[in-house]
Amino acid sequence: MSVIAISRGSLTAATHLADELGKRLGSRVISREEVIDAAERYGIDQTGISRENIIGEFPPGFWERYADARHHYLVCFRAALLDFAVKEPIIYHGNLAHVLLNDVPFTFRVRVNAPEENRVRMLMEERGYTRERAAAEVREMDRRRRRWVAFLYDADFGNTVPFDLVLNMRLITIADAVDLVSAEIQKQAFQRTEETVKTLFDLRLGAVAEAQLLHCHVTYGLGLEVHGDSVTGRVTVHREPSGSDDDKVDAEIREALEGLDAVKEVDVQVKSN
Repeated sequence: MSVIAISRGSLTAATHLADELGKRLGSRVISREEVIDAAERYGIDQTGISRENIIGEFPPGFWERYADARHHYLVCFRAALLDFAVKEPIIYHGNLAHVLLNDVPFTFRVRVNAPEENRVRMLMEERGYTRERAAAEVREMDRRRRRWVAFLYDADFGNTVPFDLVLNMRLITIADAVDLVSAEIQKQAFQRTEETVKTLFDLRLGAVAEAQLLHCHVTYGLGLEVHGDSVTGRVTVHREPSGSDDDKVDAEIREALEGLDAVKEVDVQVKSN
C-alpha cells in the first residue's frame, strides 16, 4: 500500500477526503497536529515554531534569524512522520504534505483545492457569518497559509506541479475524489517493493539520527547531511569543516549516535569545498 500525502488547499475537504480514504483503504489517517505531538520526543517544542505562532508576529525578513530553528523543526517533524510511515500504511494531510514525504518512492501526492466562493459559502452556512466576514476569513486563512509555507519550506503554496493529482472540489464530491485516488494508487509506480521499502527505512534512520544530533551543541547549525542504511545500521554524516576542532566534532557526532539502538556504525566525512 502506498503512502498518501494530501495537501490542504480548502477548508475541510482534505480532512474529509483523508478520513474517507482511510475507511476505504484501511490506512491510518495522520494529521499535522498528531505529528507535532509525536515529534515532541525529538524536541520539536524547543524550536518555538510549532503551531504557526511566529508568522503572524514578524515580517518575512525577520524569519532569517530563525534559519536553524526552522531546520530543527523540519528534522523533528520529518522523523516523527517517518516513524508513522514505517509502521503501517498512512494517509497524511497537512500543508505541503508532499514535501515532507518527497523522498519516499511510493508516495502518492494529492492537492485538494476549492474555489473561494465555495469556501465562503461553507463558512456562511456552518458558522452563520455574513458574506463579508466569511470572505475576509478565507483570505486571511490563505494569507497565513502562504506565509507559513514560505517561512518553513521556502516554497510557493500555489505551485501544483509536484502533485500526482490535483482535485478541484468545485463540482466533484468527496466520494468522487475517493474513487479517483483509490484507482490511481493501484498503479505500479505507487506499490511497495523490497527496494522502496528499504529506502523508506533508510530515510527514517537518517532522519532519527539527524534529530539526535540536534541535541549536540557542537554540531547544531553545522549544516549536516545524514544518511542511514537500515540493513547494516550504518549512519554516514557529511559535515562542513569546523576548523581546528574537527576531531572533537567527529567524536561528539559518534558519541551522540552510538546511543541509538538501530545505529551499528558511524562514518563521519568532511565536505570538500
